[in-house]
Amino acid sequence: MFSAWFAGTRRVPLVAALACGVLIPRAETQTYRGRAAEQWIADLASGDLDQRWYAAHGLAQIGPGAAAAVGPLLAILADRAEFEYVRAAAAFALGRIGADPDRVVPLLAETLSSDLASVRRNSARALGRFGREAQPAVERMIDALDREDAVFRVELAEALWHVARHPRALPLLAEQVRREAGPAALEAAEALGRLAERSPEAIAPLLVQALDSENGDLARSAAQALGRAGRGVLPHVAAALQSGQPAARRRAAEALVWMGQPGTAGLIAALSDPAAAVRRTAARGLGRLGRAAREAEPALLRAASDPDPTVRGAAAAALRQISSG
Repeated sequence: MFSAWFAGTRRVPLVAALACGVLIPRAETQTYRGRAAEQWIADLASGDLDQRWYAAHGLAQIGPGAAAAVGPLLAILADRAEFEYVRAAAAFALGRIGADPDRVVPLLAETLSSDLASVRRNSARALGRFGREAQPAVERMIDALDREDAVFRVELAEALWHVARHPRALPLLAEQVRREAGPAALEAAEALGRLAERSPEAIAPLLVQALDSENGDLARSAAQALGRAGRGVLPHVAAALQSGQPAARRRAAEALVWMGQPGTAGLIAALSDPAAAVRRTAARGLGRLGRAAREAEPALLRAASDPDPTVRGAAAAALRQISSG
């Protein structure tokens, strides 16, 4: 994976941690790919960088049950001679494990200033997973918001919201969505979607605004984020279906599809939208819900006589999907 273009990494800090004066407690019994945490920890000292990267990945999948790996993972993250993506994987694993914040949080705060994009981005994500236990890092997190790396700023803003509900977090994410350009805008929309699950009143309006974006990828990302946020954002999505341009209403219907069964009533209402594209999206969405959308059958039967042939076809297909389950 990585070894073809990187070799000769120094292993002294980690090997010393594993073989000498560091006592590593036994991990819990959770496994990944049939291997226990102790086995993945041993692979962190491998001379093969692919194996070290995959070991960190495996420990991240085990999560809290791999608390014994914290020391070796810290050694990797602190080792500036280590390959970038192995260090980034170590930061990610430390966040997933979530143990020993007194040792882990200070190093993650330090690596926010790394010149390596994947290291600083995964460090930001990891701090967010620690939540309020990462509050000692807030000052360094705020200082790091001035970096030019837009994706990193998005990751850091989301982390700041998890750690401290910091007032700079949501405005930064909203501004990035409004810029509508590049991967950072999509990352910001997805971040807002994750945050909206817990704070729908504060965050859903920001995503609803993005439904009207001329950037189709961003509008789709906002719709998906709203849908995954669940019932808490239903009033905002319902309002979006009643106003705005047809494209925004169609994206609102897509959000209801992503929401699943809770979006059924909104999709039934959307079958009466003035725009054929919205009606077609609603019909297709109800079909995707299958038997969970049985209550939509009367409305779909009416839609099967819609003036627009694409809506008629979508409604007929949806009826078949619902009846077949």
